[in-house]
Amino acid sequence: MIRILILLAVSVLFFYSCDEDFNPYAEYEESYALTCILKGDSAFQVATLSHSYSPGEFNPGNGAADPSIIGADIRIWYDDSVYVFKDSSITRTDTSRYNTPFRFYYNNLFKVRTKQSIEIEVLLQNGRRLKARSTTPGEISFQEESTVLVPPVNINIVQFYWAQLSEGTFYSSKFELRYLQLINGEHVEKIKEIPIRYIQRGDEFEAVFPDPDNGSTIVYNMDAVTRALNEISDGDANKQNYSVYEFPVFDLIAFDLPSSRYVSSTGQSFDDLTVSVNVSDYTNIEGGLGIFGSYTRKNYDRVRFYKDYIESFGYNFIQEN
Repeated sequence: MIRILILLAVSVLFFYSCDEDFNPYAEYEESYALTCILKGDSAFQVATLSHSYSPGEFNPGNGAADPSIIGADIRIWYDDSVYVFKDSSITRTDTSRYNTPFRFYYNNLFKVRTKQSIEIEVLLQNGRRLKARSTTPGEISFQEESTVLVPPVNINIVQFYWAQLSEGTFYSSKFELRYLQLINGEHVEKIKEIPIRYIQRGDEFEAVFPDPDNGSTIVYNMDAVTRALNEISDGDANKQNYSVYEFPVFDLIAFDLPSSRYVSSTGQSFDDLTVSVNVSDYTNIEGGLGIFGSYTRKNYDRVRFYKDYIESFGYNFIQEN
């Protein structure tokens, strides 16, 4: 979660330091950016606030002041309740740009449900207000045609289907295998994301992972699943050091419409909800820049590996109930 906070804030601040439209010699006009993506799978909600540099602070790599805004009043209206955010900070792991603590706002008292109205209002100490509203996405429902057994019979792909939500909704998916590795006498639990395919470049194979899109299905090449399983023990002759769980995890996120428009307009993934704000990109913040939105998440819990398939790698098979 801390990594998410850092990625959110750094990407917002990066806009002010690198935006091509910003002229350091023009008349200075302060602008503000708000980033807040409400989660349906966690009660820890985060918001970040920042403002543009004044001309004297144009080069952020040369001792510029941290443009994060503190002391603002942030409130979210959801489910007939008002949630007030607290400001906080953590020590930066990357001090190449700023030495000051990373600042953010949070509330850990609620998680959003499907098809609910959400609204945010920010009151800055100078009297400026930022506002935005949205509706959380609908509930994700997987279709019966989705793959159940890996490898499937008489087909070289693994495919997942889900019911399409509102027109314009974008989805982000991740397919992961779970395993234990024996290290110094202890079993260490690990996760490896499975790409949809590999591209061969000379003697190397480059993994290709899915980008967010508005489709309602995704296809994984079975050869990619096999290569990913081989890679977990790459360089280790003792394959019995590895034990693979029966159930891999297919995880699907559905974005609300503002977040979907952001993904569509930028062509970028959130990468755990990383948001990069730019004036040429989509913004839904009244009185400023940025993005206010939400997402819901669901795992497809029917897909599982064949025992014989996992044992063919020399691995142990962990059967689950």
